[in-house]
Amino acid sequence: MSIIKFIIPVAAAAMALMATRPALAATPADYIRVLENWNATARKWTHPVPGDAGLVFFGTGGHESWAVQAHATALAAVAVLATAPELDEKRAGESREQLRDRALKMLRYLLRTHKSGDARCTTGQSWGYSWISALALERMTHGYTALKPWLTADDRKRMRSVLIAESDYVLTDYPVVGAIDGNSGNNKPESNIWNGSLLYRTALLYPDAPQAAKYREKASSLLLNGISIPSDAASEKTYSGRPLKQWHVGPNYTESFGLNHHGYLNVGYMEICLSNLAMLYFFCLDNGIPMPEELHHHVDQLWRLTKSLTFDDGRLWRIGGDTRVRYCYCQDYAVPAWLMIADRFGDPDAARFEDGWLKLVAGEQAGNADGAFLGGRLAKLREVSPFYYFRLEGDRAVSMSMGAYYRRLLAERPPPQPRRIEPLKAWSDEFHGAAMVRGKRRLASWVWKAAQRPCGTVVPTDRSDMVEWQWNLAGLIRGTGCDFKAAIEKKPVLHTFDGGFATRGRYRWIASANPGEGAAPEDVAVAQTAMVALPDDATVVVLQRAAAARPVYVNQVLGLNFNMPNDVFNGGTRTYRFEGKDRRIVGLGAAESPAREVLACGKTLQVDDRVSVAVIYGESGLSLFRPGARNATMTHAVPLAFSGAGASLYCDVIAIPAQFSQRFCDAHQRLYDVGVAIGVDFTPLAIAHGKPESDVKAVEITGADQGRYVIAANFSDEPRLGSIPVSGDFDVLCGKSAAATPTGIQFDLPPDEVVVLKNKGKP
Repeated sequence: MSIIKFIIPVAAAAMALMATRPALAATPADYIRVLENWNATARKWTHPVPGDAGLVFFGTGGHESWAVQAHATALAAVAVLATAPELDEKRAGESREQLRDRALKMLRYLLRTHKSGDARCTTGQSWGYSWISALALERMTHGYTALKPWLTADDRKRMRSVLIAESDYVLTDYPVVGAIDGNSGNNKPESNIWNGSLLYRTALLYPDAPQAAKYREKASSLLLNGISIPSDAASEKTYSGRPLKQWHVGPNYTESFGLNHHGYLNVGYMEICLSNLAMLYFFCLDNGIPMPEELHHHVDQLWRLTKSLTFDDGRLWRIGGDTRVRYCYCQDYAVPAWLMIADRFGDPDAARFEDGWLKLVAGEQAGNADGAFLGGRLAKLREVSPFYYFRLEGDRAVSMSMGAYYRRLLAERPPPQPRRIEPLKAWSDEFHGAAMVRGKRRLASWVWKAAQRPCGTVVPTDRSDMVEWQWNLAGLIRGTGCDFKAAIEKKPVLHTFDGGFATRGRYRWIASANPGEGAAPEDVAVAQTAMVALPDDATVVVLQRAAAARPVYVNQVLGLNFNMPNDVFNGGTRTYRFEGKDRRIVGLGAAESPAREVLACGKTLQVDDRVSVAVIYGESGLSLFRPGARNATMTHAVPLAFSGAGASLYCDVIAIPAQFSQRFCDAHQRLYDVGVAIGVDFTPLAIAHGKPESDVKAVEITGADQGRYVIAANFSDEPRLGSIPVSGDFDVLCGKSAAATPTGIQFDLPPDEVVVLKNKGKP
């Protein structure tokens, strides 16, 4: 029974480039070039303080946490630029002396407006003494060191006062925090690390400080409770004279190093933890200070995982999604982490990531006429919130300055012995309901406890530009109101097996933030999804259905909801092949503007000759929804998400069906009931068995490995029987409710179960 036609189109040019491209590290000069381009717009955003010619501020100059962070990060970037041997004054548009003068004035604004100082921010208040104020000092410290030859005695005195004052606050008012009850979410790994780093630096810089010994002791506790896992509670490994179990407060990570932060599996904050350790690492190198042994706690294990969740060009594969602006902040601070790893472990892939990411940064910047890093993608955000926008520009700028400054430090050290740490081929985490597999051809993942939950991904290993995670592969149903989300019901089923995984669960779409007086959140729909990543390094199968939860108005239905970015990172165009023709589809980031429309695509669709989507069953064919505006949005700020000002990436959406006009639905009215096969460098077609309306969905498919697979999922709350007329001897990859009979395979499926079988012989 032949049910699959397959082709393996290889993007020859791209593959050849990947094969021949040398894994060379970026140089300090490469980083200085992008900072020179940025300087003109940075000057525009830097303002004098009325009545005090010795101070200037970047951005808004406020006392709020992110206003201070933006100022501190921009200060460090200008300081490194001013003191860089590679500086080209003509490209920067200022002399070295002018740049240095501005950096010193920015430094003095930061020091004097601290609560230990004698000035006030633009808001009339001073900054400091909070859980996050130490972060500003950590991220600008290399800039301060770069300016040392030009610092006055007063500058040094004020810095000492600020560091000791902040350290006293951390000592008495910042508790060491670890999650409780198996990582419930009450965790602060990154702030434990940056506050511990501050205490360590202050203790060693100023050993005459009255509480220096106490700073050092608490630094150990904070650093050891950064990347902390449950088994640390029993560890006898000694740090600073005491076994780890005595330092341990609680696990901020799961045992498999999954991080539940801001309520979801947060790959970005795994990178933030490494980045803050890297800042301490390089501070110690730069100042001839011994590194605390606590700095290295679990770094190797976390690096192996984050490396496994990073594309070859350095972009993070955020399988758990992101509630914030895409490819900013956490992504930026991967730079210092990679540099630490390159020096600490000699892993050549860290330098390769760094090189790839710098090229992406420079490429996006080149598309902005004013030299801003993010002015094109985030123009709407800047109009609504300069406060937030300047923070993101500062993060990008300071990470570039770290690249220049730290690379220069490493050039003075003997190169480490190269030692490549192999990435994981598979990873799973029960707490997050997460699984991923990575092969030479395909990356695939599913996470139930994701940012915009649930979400899955399937993407060619070498195409970071083809992945976006918001409700990806989970369908999307919008009711009325200004906010919506999906709430997971019951504990999902998750199975892993060699080279793949299978998961099955249900979730309820909820509409909220309705402006009508007295309106309450309302249930809109109940959805169910089963996703299976076959162990053929090519194919993913998605089975799903959804129905209205009550009589309700529905504004948008996107079954499958396969997001395909089409923005600055791929030149703003994609080639889609459907109904026998290639179609050039414009997104954003190109000269043309996209239209808002739905294109009917028939039963199969190919994207850039790399990803293929085929309908297995369903009442309609595939559709390509073109939203007409950026649609990958922040979700932690409802007004921004609703207005569109918080969107930072444009995605076409492959859907079955795609409906975006408001309509009224009766209770239990079916919104979609579809099965789809997705292939990487492989075009799958499959057979669906059983009646279309059946609660048991059974699919037969041949993988890219020529293996025959059977997948069955129960979409009922009750046990269900099912059978398919497939002959042969099958191994059960997951699930235990299938049996061979003379007429085929019979299933006795518990509620929500998913079963995957593979034929032992040839097809």
